[in-house]
Amino acid sequence: LAWRLSKVGFLTPTGFTIAVLALIGLYLFQAYNCWAVNKDLLAGRKRYPAEDRYKFKQVAILELTYIVNFGSELAAVSMLPAFFEGTFGLSKALAGMLAASYAFMNLVARPGGGLISDKLGSRKVTMGVLTLCMGIGYLVMSTIPSIRDSLGGGGAFMIGLAVVMTMACSFFVQSGEGSTFAIVPLVKRRVTGQIAGNVGAYGNVGAVAYLTLYSLLPDGDIGNRIFFQTLGVAGLIVAFLCFFILEEPKGSFAEFHEGEQSVVPEPGHPSAMPEDQSARLY
Repeated sequence: LAWRLSKVGFLTPTGFTIAVLALIGLYLFQAYNCWAVNKDLLAGRKRYPAEDRYKFKQVAILELTYIVNFGSELAAVSMLPAFFEGTFGLSKALAGMLAASYAFMNLVARPGGGLISDKLGSRKVTMGVLTLCMGIGYLVMSTIPSIRDSLGGGGAFMIGLAVVMTMACSFFVQSGEGSTFAIVPLVKRRVTGQIAGNVGAYGNVGAVAYLTLYSLLPDGDIGNRIFFQTLGVAGLIVAFLCFFILEEPKGSFAEFHEGEQSVVPEPGHPSAMPEDQSARLY
């Protein structure tokens, strides 16, 4: 980010040097604290009990999944107005309105992803399928300039088709985000907050990585095509990891959380009565 700010003239050479030194210092500070917290564990002097352990690969794949879905969403939202403007020669206002169709899908797609994860029989397969479809969607979006050329220009039909492609891809991107956080609380209930914060942070990491790549690509159709292809291939790779390495969380569809037991109410308690009798009592 400091490098990008220096390229656009926001940071002077002196300011860029100060920013880099500050970032190096921050990295060293964080690295030292990571070592200080875990040194006993690394040296074998400390071991966590079995009930506090979880498989890190579960968290790592969730982080990668959030990189390719939420990270790509942030990156796509940032470049889509310029994409529509340059690809179809639209005004900035109209290009921004069309690009907003991508973010608009958030209203239904993200909760929809969680709902699909609840209804189907496997959260792992749900996330894998949604991530796979997301990757395919980005690869399809990379063909928009080629389809425009084959149809002889960017008329109303082609613009409408591009918007439909964008919204379809957006649905799978944001449904994947919902399915990701359908799994997060199931990794280890006691540290759900830490896992959720860690997974969420990697969405921003993905956005920074994708937008940095986008800034290095050539302008125009070639750069846009490479950008969408990169998002698509990354999605396909992570979908493979979901299918073949991610494990279905234990108790994914259990009625009670891990360690909880069903409580049988005493006779006469409202919760033990039929619903209509309980309602009349209250």
